[in-house]
Amino acid sequence: MQYRYEEIDQLAKILEAEAAGHRIEVDRALSLAARLSQLCPDISRSMSLVIERFDRRSQPRAA
Repeated sequence: MQYRYEEIDQLAKILEAEAAGHRIEVDRALSLAARLSQLCPDISRSMSLVIERFDRRSQPRAA
């Protein structure tokens, strides 16, 4: 199934920026992935992986 949601494009740009080594808005990535999981149930597993990955990044690290 093909989607044309603006949220997919936004998340793709964030992931591309991260892959290129740029700083990204982790909270925005989490928000987009959560929204896409609801909008597009057939990609919810992939979005869960994105959420899991970025959720770990957003948590403070132990000293």
